Amino acid sequence: MGDGPCQVRALAAIVARLSVYVYNPRRGVACDERDGGIDMRRIKALPLLAAGVLLGTAGCGSSSPAKPPTAASIPTKTADTKFPRPPVNGPVAAAVQSACSPDHSATIKQIKARGTLQWALGISPPFGFKDAQGHYAGVEVDNAAELTHILGVKVQLRDYDYGLLPPAITSGKADIIGAQLFITPVRAKVIDFSAPYYVSGQLFYVLKSSKWQTVAQLNTPSDHFVFGTGNAQEGVAKELIPRAKRSDAPLRGQALLYDFLATKRADSSMTEAQLMRPLLSKYTNPPLAAIGKNGRVTTLRPTDADLIAPFDVAFGLPKGDAGWKACVDAWVGDMKATTSIQKRIEYWLDRISA
Repeated sequence: MGDGPCQVRALAAIVARLSVYVYNPRRGVACDERDGGIDMRRIKALPLLAAGVLLGTAGCGSSSPAKPPTAASIPTKTADTKFPRPPVNGPVAAAVQSACSPDHSATIKQIKARGTLQWALGISPPFGFKDAQGHYAGVEVDNAAELTHILGVKVQLRDYDYGLLPPAITSGKADIIGAQLFITPVRAKVIDFSAPYYVSGQLFYVLKSSKWQTVAQLNTPSDHFVFGTGNAQEGVAKELIPRAKRSDAPLRGQALLYDFLATKRADSSMTEAQLMRPLLSKYTNPPLAAIGKNGRVTTLRPTDADLIAPFDVAFGLPKGDAGWKACVDAWVGDMKATTSIQKRIEYWLDRISA
């Protein structure tokens, strides 16, 4: 995929598997389908929340579209989630409505004339997947529904191998990529990016009653750090807490190795920062605490300043249409200002973590 030589097969056989990055011994770095095969110098990880079976063989450099998951591959909760689902058809902010006028963009004119928004989707739960009924679902599907409400058109969803997402834009098959897409220099050569709508990274997790308060305090031989087998957390720990004792264990359907912390077989672990609120809500006996760059996170959600190994996620757009980018940027700004995008992510994280 992209310009990278790595060959990755994205296997999601567990409900919550951190690190879509896998170590490539040929390159000595972590590689992710979504990063365009970039030779990344810092380890970044993201939860891949899924269940059951292989999501497809979307290998780096693949020349064929990824097969969608089977209908039973991503079960979702039937009970009500603790996190409300933001509406997709609410009032449109005046600034967004103005920015998305067809007078400003050839792409918007084409979308309006066609009557459909062509949305390129990547299979990456909880952002995009198929539910038990075989329907597309997830954060990006709700994002697509909201943008089509703003534009007054219908949506046409199609999922692609991550290596084929930029060509979907350049070939005119898609108007926008909404696929939890990393901003990378390689992709920026052929497509434009919106303003980032999702800044993510990692947090350490410890028992709330423990003595650990900062990352610096975790950098000691008396800290036993446990991470999920086969993911990139070890690389982060080597960089940030090299003196700590490290060991791995299978995640076995968990987003976090909570049992190791609860039974005091380990002192610290790590997972995706945006999981913080659902994790702290779920694990209460004993309760957890999250540690970011500036110590324990005490806000409802982690701030950008808390994130460890952060990265930006944005929408992919055709090059050269400043009006279309301004429309999407205005929408992104509104979603961030109202926190609807964060609430949407929390809803779907909780929804599929049955």
